[in-house]
Amino acid sequence: MLIQRSKVVEEEEEEEERRQQNMGGRAAIPAAAVPLLLWSSAGFEGIAAFAPGTVTRRTQQISKHDAALFAELPNSGKEDKIASYQAVTEAELSQFSKDLQQLAAIRPSDPSADQSAPIALISAGSSYTRLWTPLTWLKHADPPHVRYIRHISKWPLSTSAKKIFPAVIISATYSLVMSYIFRHARIGKYQLTATTKGAAAALGALTAPLALLLTLRANASLGRLNEARVLWGRLILRGRNLASVLKVYVMPIDPATAILAARYLSILGWSIKAMVRNESASSQREVYEMMLGKEEAAWLQAQTTKPPIAIVHRLRHLIAGVCMMSTNPNFFVPHSSMEHALDDLDATTGGCERLLTSPIPPTYSRHLSRIMCLYLCILPLASVASGMPSLGSMLASAIVSYVLVGVDEIGMEVENPFPLLPLQQMSAGLQSLVGETMTSS
Repeated sequence: MLIQRSKVVEEEEEEEERRQQNMGGRAAIPAAAVPLLLWSSAGFEGIAAFAPGTVTRRTQQISKHDAALFAELPNSGKEDKIASYQAVTEAELSQFSKDLQQLAAIRPSDPSADQSAPIALISAGSSYTRLWTPLTWLKHADPPHVRYIRHISKWPLSTSAKKIFPAVIISATYSLVMSYIFRHARIGKYQLTATTKGAAAALGALTAPLALLLTLRANASLGRLNEARVLWGRLILRGRNLASVLKVYVMPIDPATAILAARYLSILGWSIKAMVRNESASSQREVYEMMLGKEEAAWLQAQTTKPPIAIVHRLRHLIAGVCMMSTNPNFFVPHSSMEHALDDLDATTGGCERLLTSPIPPTYSRHLSRIMCLYLCILPLASVASGMPSLGSMLASAIVSYVLVGVDEIGMEVENPFPLLPLQQMSAGLQSLVGETMTSS
């Protein structure tokens, strides 16, 4: 009877303990508690050292079965396991740090080292193609007279001005020729000047639709640029979060798997950059082999899916393996957090692919270009009707075409956001954050 009663009491205590866990209860654990060996049916899994103070039972509780196995080990066996675990972890982390340093040497964060960035879009002054600092913002927000003088002095170096300059020259030359013809040419007894009287009315009718189309086009392009920047910001945030969870929860259980996952995570930014910039596979092979080894790199490049998607799949596979190996019933908490981070990484990759493959409808761009040409063709006729001399008409057409074609060209450049984004710096930043998180004490 006493034995049966003790069993009943034990069952009631276990049921109460499970109920407290489900309610999110906390259990105080002494700060002086020795490191605990976590065991599974496969054997030794790792070490978890308790931090000072109390530890949340939902995140670091050890099962009674594991504690019993740990208690049965002789002291010499415990010390050998601890020493072996520490040696393996330090060796893995040391090699990981060396590989990250080598990767940083061939893929530095300097924007000038970005070989896939289009030179025609990189401005000599402040540019969206590099990450800004407080000093950059301070210079960018100079008083108006200083800012205007700086912008005008660097006008000849403007990348946008160089691209639209041929269109401006063509428009100005066309205006000069048409102004001269319509001012001096005759067809029999009739002067062509008389045919320009309705040009001003036609020009006024086209002004409002043209301005509306240019505004909508610029807003849509800027929206795509902002979305791409938000996606890359989420990539870095979730990558840093996942690296932190790998360090805290997976490293004590399986150091080799945690570091392999961190290696995959550190190259995810470079892989997405290669996808959206259409970089060659050979340029990525060196990165993959350096961080993953030849076997894992060969597996990654042999996948039919795109490398960023394959990397997320591999990360999920590694994390699921650790989850199934762990005997801690509360490991579902960090596992859920890691799965949420992987979902975000997958969504970020999909969002970048969507922006790359789905532009603003080309019909919109074609219609805008045709209306722009009509407007610039009618402009010299309206100048003649107003009595403006031929040289004045040429100058007016040059100014108007510079403004309108410039706005249209800016919208065209921004529509594809990835050549504009500082992907070299952001990819190197994700790599650096993962390395710092995994190697921190």
